[in-house]
Amino acid sequence: MKLHHTFLASAALFACLATQAQTVSITPSITNVNLGDTFSLDVAATGFPNKVFGGGYNLAFDPAILQLDAITIPASWEFARSTGLLDPASGTVSDVYFNTFVAPVQGNFQTATLKFTAIGSGTSAITVSESGSFPFGDEFGNPVAVTYVNGSVNVAAVPEPGSLSLLLTGVACMSLIGWRRRV
Repeated sequence: MKLHHTFLASAALFACLATQAQTVSITPSITNVNLGDTFSLDVAATGFPNKVFGGGYNLAFDPAILQLDAITIPASWEFARSTGLLDPASGTVSDVYFNTFVAPVQGNFQTATLKFTAIGSGTSAITVSESGSFPFGDEFGNPVAVTYVNGSVNVAAVPEPGSLSLLLTGVACMSLIGWRRRV
C-alpha cells in the first residue's frame, strides 16, 4: 500500500512539472514615460516546453493616454503574420497573428514590438488576451493553453517649455516690480 501511495505522489509531481506555465506578457510590465514620449514595449512568450508554429492575440489600451504607432512582428515568423485590425478610437487591436513552417520555436521568444506615443497623462493598462481566430498551436496542430499577463504605462504630465518660460518671465517681472517699489 505504501508503494502505491509513493507511486501516486510521484505521478502527481511529474504531471505538475509537465504542465509548465506558458505565458504571453507585455514587457516591461510597468513603464514610466512623460507626455509626448515615444516608447516601445515587447510582447514576449515564455515557458513554452514544446515547439509551436505560431499563434495570435488581441490587444487593448486607453486611447486617451496612448496612441499605437506601429506593431512589428519579427521576420522569423516567415509564413504568415498580421499586425491585426487597429481601432484607434476604442484602443483595440484584434487578431495579431504570426506563424512559421521553417523554424518552430520553444522556450522563450518574442512575438511583437509595440511602438506607442504618450498623448495624455495618467495610467493605461496594456492588455493582451486570447484571439479566438488564431490560437497558439504546437508542432502537431494541437491548441496550446496560454496565460496572458498585462502591463501598464504611467504617463507623467510635463510642463511644456513655453509654459515654463512664461511662468519664469512672470516671476521675474513680479520680482522687478517689487524691487522698484523698494528702491
